[in-house]
Amino acid sequence: TNRICNNLLERQRKEKVAKHPQMLKWRPFAILHRLGKVFKSPGDIPLVFHIGYFLWTLPRDLERSVLPGFLQHIRSAPRPKADDLKSGVERIARLRQSWFRLPPLAARNTCYTRALTLFRFLDVPEGCMRIHFGVEPPRTPGGHPHGHAWVTAYNEMLEPPEPVVAGHVKELY
Repeated sequence: TNRICNNLLERQRKEKVAKHPQMLKWRPFAILHRLGKVFKSPGDIPLVFHIGYFLWTLPRDLERSVLPGFLQHIRSAPRPKADDLKSGVERIARLRQSWFRLPPLAARNTCYTRALTLFRFLDVPEGCMRIHFGVEPPRTPGGHPHGHAWVTAYNEMLEPPEPVVAGHVKELY
């Protein structure tokens, strides 16, 4: 009878999880596992909060300033050290993505915010990194043009939008 009872409880638990798969997300082990994927070093913890604050205040800060002054301001801010360009981009993208999973910031996951975040936090010497803004012509007659932003470091495009790679974008800035 003990085995029958255990089988019945196990079946009920599986049915409950199948109906509510988000339940597995909030188990302590699952939370620690996800945090281990996001935070790879102790320095990631304060950096993720700096990135989150930047993403949260970005629209307000852009509205209150002119673009060249804003870019100069964020570029002069202190940046976390990185071993190399690739690991720096990966770290910033990983920590930034955790904020874009939150409903209030999900709509801000655009090439503009991704490019501005890289431009703000990537550790590249002055003059070796540029931010670019461009426009893609309408895809259909009567359609709207689409704006894009991307960053280059050492003349290498970092996280470029697909239309930029395909050569459909005219650079404006």
